[in-house]
Amino acid sequence: MRLILITTFLLLTGMAAIGQTGKITGLVTDSVSHTPLESATVTVFRKDSGMVSYKLTDKNGNYLLENLPVSDTLLLDISYVGYRSYRQPLQLSRSKTDTINASLAIGFDEKDNVTVTAMIPVKMEGDTLVINPAAFKMKPDAVAEELLTQVPGVVVWSDGSITVNGRQVKNLLVDGKQFMGSSDPKIATQNLPKTAIDKIQLYQEYDRSKIGQQKTAQDSVLTMNIKLKEESKKGYFGKLTAGYGTGDHYEGNLSYQVYDKKRSLGIGGGINNINKNIGNLQELFQNSTYRTYNPNLDYVGQFGSNGLNRNHSIGAVYTQDLNKISNSRQNNRITFNYNQSGTNAYITNLNLQNRTALDNPQFIKDEGVQNNSGNKHIFGVDYSKTSSYNDRLQVNGNAELNQDHGNSKQFTEVKDPKGVLQSTNNVQTVSSGRSNKESLSFIYGKSDWEYPLRNINFNIDGNHYGSATERDVTSRFQSLTEAGKDTAYNRHYKNDNDGLNITGTIDYGGFKRLLLGRYNLWGIDLKLSQWFNYNKQVNNSLVSDFDSTTQQLVVNNRLTNSNTKELLEYTPYLSATKSFNKWNEQMSRWINISASIFDDLKAEKNHSSIAERNLNRSFQFLRYEGNINYSYSKRNKYRSYSNLSYKKNFEFASIDQLYTITDDINAYTIRYGNPYLKNRINHMLSMYASFNTENQKSPYSFNGDLNGGYRKTLDPVTDSIINDNSGKRFYYYTNADKSFNTNFNYHINISRKLGKSTLQLMYNGSQNYSVLPNYIDGVYTNSRNNSVSNNFNLQFSLRSILVLTVGESFQSYKSKQTANGLSSFRNTGSTTKFGATLNLPKSFTFSSTFNITDNSGLEKTMLLWNAFATYRFMKQQAECKFSAMDILKRYQNISNNVNIDGTTTRITNGLQQYFLLTFSYYPRKFGKKELKQKKAEQVW
Repeated sequence: MRLILITTFLLLTGMAAIGQTGKITGLVTDSVSHTPLESATVTVFRKDSGMVSYKLTDKNGNYLLENLPVSDTLLLDISYVGYRSYRQPLQLSRSKTDTINASLAIGFDEKDNVTVTAMIPVKMEGDTLVINPAAFKMKPDAVAEELLTQVPGVVVWSDGSITVNGRQVKNLLVDGKQFMGSSDPKIATQNLPKTAIDKIQLYQEYDRSKIGQQKTAQDSVLTMNIKLKEESKKGYFGKLTAGYGTGDHYEGNLSYQVYDKKRSLGIGGGINNINKNIGNLQELFQNSTYRTYNPNLDYVGQFGSNGLNRNHSIGAVYTQDLNKISNSRQNNRITFNYNQSGTNAYITNLNLQNRTALDNPQFIKDEGVQNNSGNKHIFGVDYSKTSSYNDRLQVNGNAELNQDHGNSKQFTEVKDPKGVLQSTNNVQTVSSGRSNKESLSFIYGKSDWEYPLRNINFNIDGNHYGSATERDVTSRFQSLTEAGKDTAYNRHYKNDNDGLNITGTIDYGGFKRLLLGRYNLWGIDLKLSQWFNYNKQVNNSLVSDFDSTTQQLVVNNRLTNSNTKELLEYTPYLSATKSFNKWNEQMSRWINISASIFDDLKAEKNHSSIAERNLNRSFQFLRYEGNINYSYSKRNKYRSYSNLSYKKNFEFASIDQLYTITDDINAYTIRYGNPYLKNRINHMLSMYASFNTENQKSPYSFNGDLNGGYRKTLDPVTDSIINDNSGKRFYYYTNADKSFNTNFNYHINISRKLGKSTLQLMYNGSQNYSVLPNYIDGVYTNSRNNSVSNNFNLQFSLRSILVLTVGESFQSYKSKQTANGLSSFRNTGSTTKFGATLNLPKSFTFSSTFNITDNSGLEKTMLLWNAFATYRFMKQQAECKFSAMDILKRYQNISNNVNIDGTTTRITNGLQQYFLLTFSYYPRKFGKKELKQKKAEQVW
């Protein structure tokens, strides 16, 4: 941690050392009326036409530009739509702030038709901020993300998210629609070249995901729309990669996407044996982009993955626009997708556990070997249609088919504190199975504020699933402490399962008008909603034991069973909402208070071949919820939002908790049910707060949030654990009086622009504290568990030449038992990360990552050093990359955790040092002809 702080200090002081900059301020007015001109564009250029900085004047016509170089001769350009531009050369001084006022005259003539030296980089068109790519001088193959990093006030964070003056861009569109059918902005920003973009628009709009719901102050989201040049509305791009390395390691990936005005098609797939995840098509697209500025150095072979895995996948996604016009308000779009993926995994593991037991803590050593393979097919279709912000129709369907095979061996031994062996268990399993799942969802929303009786929202989700599995399990348990407790099984399991689930919600926004007519009820809005759920599960289990005398399988009547469970739930609820608003030119304030009352009606019927599991029961719970929302924003300064909510609900014990079918084949996890379990009552309090700056004059961009919750459960279901003298371990369900859980999650992002360079700090953390009562060997105890996690990442980008990162993550886990004679445990760990990317000389990229991991459960520090060298050629469309992984050969797959049972250290096999050489080709074409960098010769 100290090393991280020193590095941070050196970076910050280094930035201060180069901070010899000047400032200019001034007032922009109309030359006749002397009226201040709001949102006039003030731009400073270098002599080589490169933009240094820009600002838009405030409502009083004032501007302030800071961090300007004092050693260069600069050009000041002030422009406003419908007025003649004002231009003046300037040489800044270090000791004072220069003041330059400008009075603009109405009119426009040909002398304003200038070259790129006077190209307006940013301007306001009504309520839309418009960025002109032609005003930024960049390399010919620069993509949109690199362009955005050069726009003052815009921050592209290291995770690919984008903020403008501190506010996050929630929607990113291309020509008014999702690009390639994906909501991930990186697909567009890291692939589309600057030369293909006509302009980039930024504006506020109603959150399209809330179409059909009542509008609130929080429903306005920041949207970025990339408008392509007319000749670039058709094109293709992708990445083809093949690589081979030492130890017969290999990888191959394909990503190819083609689009035009009405449709898009993406195909992708891959194969590798370096533990690289490629099963998700969208993830493959996200990590196969063209960017070089800040490459994703983590999308490589995963040394932290358990075992050695061979992965393969192939898939496609096709999107068709059915409207002639498609934008953020109007769309009529259908998407088809198919994905096939598979994995073959070989995993060895060694688990070392110190387990809590009364006056006799145990040491458990568990060794295992697994070899699993699986294949998955997924087909999906999604249809979406909206004609305004007041209606929404969406239909989504998916079908999934899985096949799995596996075999495993597991050997466990338990010792007492003196190291004397108490018992052993040897289990071998061979399994195979198939499963299928089909789902269909329907969403419809309609809002008509002129005719409130028409306001309605409803969604219905249906799921069907089925599976058929077979397992052969042999188990041999040996007790060294009690004679006659040894057991041996050779058991065959055959299970067939089938299930159906239908759930839906209906919200009627016209309830108030229907009930009260035009009576306003002091501005209180009423909404009647209904939620329903139907679930049916059919399970058939045939269990047989091998009879060594007859050499045949004999049905085990104690475990063989058939079971059908039906659950019907219906909840009508009434919500009342009241909002308070206040706004002026300087600020806006919004307060929303809501309360809801619910009537939960539940009926469950369980039919089983085991008599005691046949039951019919019903419940009725009356519960309530409440929310308070508060939003405050100060124009061009900051925006904050907070929420506080309370919820109460009830839970009842499942049939498997009441009447458990006890299978003792695993001697260390033998579980029994409890037919006398009580219903649980949960009280939940949650809060959320967020803050972000919106000050164009500030050199800093800041955003952060805090999310927390508190949960109190009365009569929680817990375990009574018995460590038998034979070495076996029994679990009995029981109720405790109450349990508690508190959690907090928080993050802070800070960015500082230094000319065309950027310094970013991203921090996130979490805390979780719980108190869970249970019984261990007949003694009542509270397990007090506390976990803390803190992660931060500091990144410095020197233009597009050098990117340096340093990060630190720290985790602490503590488990304390309150009863005497029971042990408490603690574990801590930390990882320090360093990264560097150098794009120099031209077409070359050198990158490296270095991780240092310490853990209280490890004797040695783990080190992981990876390095990469990349060269692009063939007009930047081909790439050769050399990867050196685990250069020091100091990485091991070791992890530690703490729970109510104790501490566990897990050691598994995984990747070891290897070197890989890959070749990639980027097919890229935007428009009928391949785009080339052009000089702008017209006014924007």
